[in-house]
Amino acid sequence: MPVIRVSMSDLESLLAKRLTLEELYKGLTRLKCEIENIAGDTVEYEANHDRPDLFSSEGLARALRPFLGLKERHYRIEESGNVRGYAEDVAGRPYIALAVVRDVVLSEEAISQIMQLQEKLASTYGRGRRKASIGVYDLDLIKPPIYYRAVDPDKAKYIPLNEKREMTLREVLSKTDKGRLYGYIIEHMERYPVLMDSEERILSLAPILNADYNKVTTKTRNILVDSTGLSPDIVVDMVTIMSANIVERSRSGVVELVRVEHPGGLVIEAPRKAGSTITVDLGDVSRLLGVELSVEEALKLLQQHYYRVKSVSGKVFSVEAPAYRIDVKTWVDVAEDIAVSYGYHALGGQADSLPPSISVGRLHPLEYASRRIRDILVGMGFTEVSNYMMSSVEAQTSLLGGGREVFIVENPKSEKYTALRSWLTPGLLETIVENTGKRPRIAVFEIGDVVIPDASRETGARVERRLCVALSHEKATLTDGLAVVKALLRDLGVKPLFEGATIAGFLQGRTAVIRVDDDNVGFVGEVEPGILYRLGVVNPVVIAEMVLNKVINH
Repeated sequence: MPVIRVSMSDLESLLAKRLTLEELYKGLTRLKCEIENIAGDTVEYEANHDRPDLFSSEGLARALRPFLGLKERHYRIEESGNVRGYAEDVAGRPYIALAVVRDVVLSEEAISQIMQLQEKLASTYGRGRRKASIGVYDLDLIKPPIYYRAVDPDKAKYIPLNEKREMTLREVLSKTDKGRLYGYIIEHMERYPVLMDSEERILSLAPILNADYNKVTTKTRNILVDSTGLSPDIVVDMVTIMSANIVERSRSGVVELVRVEHPGGLVIEAPRKAGSTITVDLGDVSRLLGVELSVEEALKLLQQHYYRVKSVSGKVFSVEAPAYRIDVKTWVDVAEDIAVSYGYHALGGQADSLPPSISVGRLHPLEYASRRIRDILVGMGFTEVSNYMMSSVEAQTSLLGGGREVFIVENPKSEKYTALRSWLTPGLLETIVENTGKRPRIAVFEIGDVVIPDASRETGARVERRLCVALSHEKATLTDGLAVVKALLRDLGVKPLFEGATIAGFLQGRTAVIRVDDDNVGFVGEVEPGILYRLGVVNPVVIAEMVLNKVINH
């Protein structure tokens, strides 16, 4: 599940209330979130995948208000008077939705929260930007209407976000970090999808990188939100969540609905004005939760989640969920919100018979880091694999050359499992061998333990938790590996340095060790072509392996 970082002071500013840690803990617990870490002004919590509206401090503040007895803050949706969109035939990524949020007041922390929401939405709900991506722009620097079209990647140019020079779209894919991470989504297309304004300036190369000139800053007052993707519903969902959260920072509380005309007469409007309308039989809710509630009590509890009552007939009622609550699909979801407001601690009597707790359990930092890394890499489009702790002596010592010291099994039952693995790279390389030719791009990772001979230990061995990432496609280079490592460690709050190195099995001059505060935490490099040829792998392979025990200490 995604880990969200918020500033306590920013959250208090949105709530207009000083917040105690106890109030925050209780509120997050009721929202099915779990506090992972508190350091100074920064709070980290784990949010459920099905509540993307809680992926930033704005949505969290909105959800906490009713539980804290604070006045609800509503926003209005008005039709945009001067912003319209026109989508042309964009093969492979045909749909776009737009919205406008007016009169915002932004701090650096506010911008950080918007960027976090953008990334978390794209990595989870947008499946690593493959199904959908989302962008935000300073509307006052753009001349509407907005056009979504496919253009020649070798002729169209713009200055990408945080870059200094103009690049062609194809260059963006190979020369920027985001391009190297997400370029595979569109690199097979003959023409690349872009957003343009009426002056034909490129706003964004979808779903890769916005332009630099229209980026959101603390001076921005009006924000344009866009989402491009594979279905009308998902792009509207993305824009609805993003605009509903950003409007929490608007003085006027206005979101403008924008219409985008698509080929074939399709018109997509965003944001969504209302969520699902669900009919609920209170008898079903009572049986599910094990408590008897009156209709009035149930509706009052649902008001804490911003539901609107549509109709009541006896013990059957209909309610309308907020537009940003894309997780509400059936009456069971409504019942869950009733349970959240009622309090899970008050449901049933089993809790009273449990022995008193004498300690507070929590994840080990290593497990916490492993979970976070899984979420980040899946968001980047990687697939996790799980190889066995047991391996063969040949795979561990000879597959890439160099001969490593390993623990050998005395009486193995299989030739495949004659040793304990001392690194993850051979197993991941074997995964690529098994899958080569089945797909043009292979992006896999593994998080697991290895056993290293160590005479200084009482047992003669030490166990390390490692991460290995492997990428293979026609144009894979060391640069791709560096981009993945930098993006991953940046999300973990760690700044890496790279030094050229010589490692058996990897290309000289195309291999580097990864250092954090002068500590060698791993390596990244291109596998020697001769080894790949011997294994029958056609495309280049880039592999990075890191010791997580060392990474989490920085």
